[in-house]
Amino acid sequence: MTFPVLASTTSHKKEPLVPTLEVFARLGLRDLDLNLHHVLEEGVAVEDVADAVAAGGQRVWVASGGWCDFFHRPPRIEHTFDSVDRQVGIARRLGAGALRLFFGRLKRDDYTPADLDTIGENLSRLSDRHPELTFVFENHDGASLDPEICREVFERVNRMNIRMNFDPINFERAGVGALGALVTLRPFVAHVHLKGLDHGEFCEYGAGDVDLKPVVRSLLEESYDGRITVEYEGKSDGTLRLYQSVQRARADLATLNRRGSRPTDDDRYGSLKGQSD
Repeated sequence: MTFPVLASTTSHKKEPLVPTLEVFARLGLRDLDLNLHHVLEEGVAVEDVADAVAAGGQRVWVASGGWCDFFHRPPRIEHTFDSVDRQVGIARRLGAGALRLFFGRLKRDDYTPADLDTIGENLSRLSDRHPELTFVFENHDGASLDPEICREVFERVNRMNIRMNFDPINFERAGVGALGALVTLRPFVAHVHLKGLDHGEFCEYGAGDVDLKPVVRSLLEESYDGRITVEYEGKSDGTLRLYQSVQRARADLATLNRRGSRPTDDDRYGSLKGQSD
């Protein structure tokens, strides 16, 4: 069987979360990558979210956290660790085995060997601080859109719970070929985002002018055993476009997957379901 395709709630950050989860459940979107925006920024109680997930027969595999900056040095870095500690507590309560974070806002042209030392020390500290959780770092902007820099960071840290959240469309939008970036980063990729790009604007997966099937095929051929999240960040109806994107991703995986059985619950993230902070 194929592993689940996760539906991201990022497309519904402007909508109330609990009703959104009910709609997702009715649409059969039960494997979730839950964006923590509503809890972190709008004060939605994590217990209400956990109750809604349970009522819908859903599972939160990954929590997508808020902004942080691991390029910061003391004392500023303590703000990031305080924020991440809170996000870890929320992720654990929701049963997520992984937390999506960001490298930081450092510009590519400002990156130096000293910055590599700093982020390496900070991520090693994060690994030691929360060894039970997998942290997946997304290529989003600035220095993180250089695959070689990302690889340097992961090689420096060299921890199994500090991994890559590979977003091929974020690379493509920055003019970086996704397939080449995957070759550079493949040993560290533990999570993948799928969406679309149409003339420089985000759209639903399976539409636009970038074909991601070669990326998906490459992952499967190399026995990828992480998770895949489908996002929608376009301007059209989020529910419809996300639903269509998930169906397309499932169909593509079914077509491309020729390896037989896939991992189920005993995946590399593990499960903290039912635990509380």
